[in-house]
Amino acid sequence: MVTILKKLKLNQVNIRWKIASSYLIIILVVLLVVGSFLMTTLHASLFDRKKMDVLINANIIASIISEDFTEEYINEKLPLFPMEKNARVIVLNTESTVLFDSYKETSLKGKTFINAATTASLLPDAKNTSNAYKEDGSWLIDASVPIIKNSTTIGAVYLIQSGESTQEIILHIRNSLFILGVLIVLFVGIFSASMASILTLPIEKFTKFINNMPKDSLQHVQIESSDEIGQLALAFNNLIDRMAELEDKRRSFVSNASHELKTPLSIIKLLSDSLMQTENPDPEFINEFLSDMSKEVDRLTRIVEKLLDMTKMDSSQLSMEFVHTDIRDIVMEVYDKLLPLAKNKGIELIYNQPSDEVILPVERDTITEAIYNIADNSIKYTESGTVTISVSRDLGSVYIAVTDTGIGIPKDEVQNIFDRFYRVDKARARETGGTGLGLSIALDAVKLHNGHIEVKSEEEAGSRFTITLPYPEE
Repeated sequence: MVTILKKLKLNQVNIRWKIASSYLIIILVVLLVVGSFLMTTLHASLFDRKKMDVLINANIIASIISEDFTEEYINEKLPLFPMEKNARVIVLNTESTVLFDSYKETSLKGKTFINAATTASLLPDAKNTSNAYKEDGSWLIDASVPIIKNSTTIGAVYLIQSGESTQEIILHIRNSLFILGVLIVLFVGIFSASMASILTLPIEKFTKFINNMPKDSLQHVQIESSDEIGQLALAFNNLIDRMAELEDKRRSFVSNASHELKTPLSIIKLLSDSLMQTENPDPEFINEFLSDMSKEVDRLTRIVEKLLDMTKMDSSQLSMEFVHTDIRDIVMEVYDKLLPLAKNKGIELIYNQPSDEVILPVERDTITEAIYNIADNSIKYTESGTVTISVSRDLGSVYIAVTDTGIGIPKDEVQNIFDRFYRVDKARARETGGTGLGLSIALDAVKLHNGHIEVKSEEEAGSRFTITLPYPEE
């Protein structure tokens, strides 16, 4: 968890930068799309208007000179017609011969002038044309209209002028939009940086709180919101609770394990010191001490074996292999192992075996250990009478019940019997060789099979442990 939090702190600047850059990228894309659309529309609109103006002027000129289509009249009237600077007017007859050219320096007067626009205007089905185009890096707008008199085409007027004024307007608007875009980007950049700081501030506080948390103390972070950050803080507090619970269990386990291991070792140490300090001890005395030491070694061995089983159970989910097995065979195996123990105590061990197969996918070793520990526990705490193991099933579950006529369990102790190292009667447990781990291991094994254990007990009347395992229907 510490590593994750360190990464969270290292990436905090990246998160802030990502939020700010996301805003900037979005606004830049929007500005580029909108700006491109506006400039394209503006360019088309302004040049369409300019083409219309040029076409209208060309039609006015054609109307004026159609009254008297002579070279003298044309040369007299057209110089008086108001035109934009750099505009050029060319008047042609039906043979495409230039009758008038407003450009004196490069006048085409008397020469033949042919292009697509004038040709279209001189055809029998004379047409008005208007175009905008770019030539040598400059925009030009031209228009060609027929000169009609008495429904007959007698010539054509070709008017061409620069489109630079229109282009300058477009460039001016484009520059204004660019400046506006830069200002918007700056505003959005400042705004997004501020918003990113506001959004990441709770994370910064969260990280600072965690980094300043004492190493030997687990504390809750204060939840100030119900958004995603609040949910993260809530999840962190839940994690802290689980870690605190695990830490308490770890400390309790270490303490209990140390105590359980220390007791037989202390007894062995005491007995061995007594032997060493006794001069010429009697052989019977030695045998008695060695016998006691052997019992304590056996007890120590059982504790270590149970600890190993418990450790194996904690990590068995990583390597468990479930195999379809007849539960009756497993219970029979447990029955055969415990029958000698029951006979030695004068207890009748009964196995009620169903006639039909009870096939379940189980991890054989762990489920065998669970059933064995429960049945063994019942035998240990039954002075006389019977211990009965039975197997049954219904449509969705398999039940393995162990019923004894033993000393029973006080009601206020039932909820604790599955805790590690917990024993109802510690003195009796030592006499029977109990470690306080058997039922805990049994419960872990059953949980690994998605099952549970139910306990019903009454003092001096006996107990009933029922293992319930899910029974998948075919």
